[in-house]
Amino acid sequence: MSKPKAPPLHHLERLCGEHGIIQFSKPDTQPDIESGFCLDDNVRLLVLALSMLREDPSCTFIADVGDRVFDFITEASRETPIYHNMMDGKGTFTDRFASPESIGRLIRALGLVMRDSDDPQWRARAMLEMRRASVALPALSSEHARAFAVLGLAATVEAGQTQYTDTLRALAEAMHFEFERNATPQWAWPLAAMTYDNGRLPEALLRAGKVLGEPAFLTSGERALDFLASVVQPRDMFEPIGAPGWYERGGERPYYAQQPLEALAMIDVWLADGDTTRARVAYEWFLGNNRDELMVADLETGGCRDGIDGPGHLNPCMGAESTLAYQQAACTMRELDRGMLSLPA
Repeated sequence: MSKPKAPPLHHLERLCGEHGIIQFSKPDTQPDIESGFCLDDNVRLLVLALSMLREDPSCTFIADVGDRVFDFITEASRETPIYHNMMDGKGTFTDRFASPESIGRLIRALGLVMRDSDDPQWRARAMLEMRRASVALPALSSEHARAFAVLGLAATVEAGQTQYTDTLRALAEAMHFEFERNATPQWAWPLAAMTYDNGRLPEALLRAGKVLGEPAFLTSGERALDFLASVVQPRDMFEPIGAPGWYERGGERPYYAQQPLEALAMIDVWLADGDTTRARVAYEWFLGNNRDELMVADLETGGCRDGIDGPGHLNPCMGAESTLAYQQAACTMRELDRGMLSLPA
């Protein structure tokens, strides 16, 4: 397996604007400013900036885009009881408030900043926003929203903010309950379908179990990961669930369209489990170790295609979500190679 080199930042730089990262690109890979900006992609960018600055603290471009993301987050919380998500290309928010999943992703990013950033200003801003975002915790009704929040709260507690321990335990208990209520020997999963960001569900249980010292969460996380792996990575190749057909319990498992964020989530859950070998297999999906032997990442620009849409067919666009997934995956694997990651024993 190849060890990842740092991909260039050319496409990422093209996508970044005044309000963070532009959501989509056109088929010619030029940014589509009409698609605007969103909280979801901006907090993904913040997590990437955090990782890249650990690797190279002198990268002024990355530090600057991180500051812009925090400015976006601050603006998104003005004149709304929770947060906005969607902003048009001119800088005007277009929705009433963000989805539960968006809030969950925000909490995940803030927790990682509080735990891992060397910048005291970033940590202070993250602590302030965590207090604001916590108001929305009761509204995190979906399993994915809870999982993102659990990941962020686990990192927050690891950062020494133990006042969030009870909240972390309550959300993890809810996830554990849903798993126990819905899982069967044939379908060890907390939901009736495998959909998107599937690795985040077992990852949340594993990381909460580790932080809280709760064996039941670890057991549920291991069972869910084993089942997920039996579907998407039973051998030396990662094959994510196709979107938007998803994999319904009792139905047929779709293979297209395969999306890059799934590979990143699988890398992260394998590392939460301490399995570096299988994390590398998931990473290789970007580089052609996939069902169609297609290079999803663009090694010349550092961008990433928006997925494998069908047999032998790459999506022509390279939007924010996909490019950030690839850049984050490559950065994570470099950190792994350098011994910078804390892995479970």
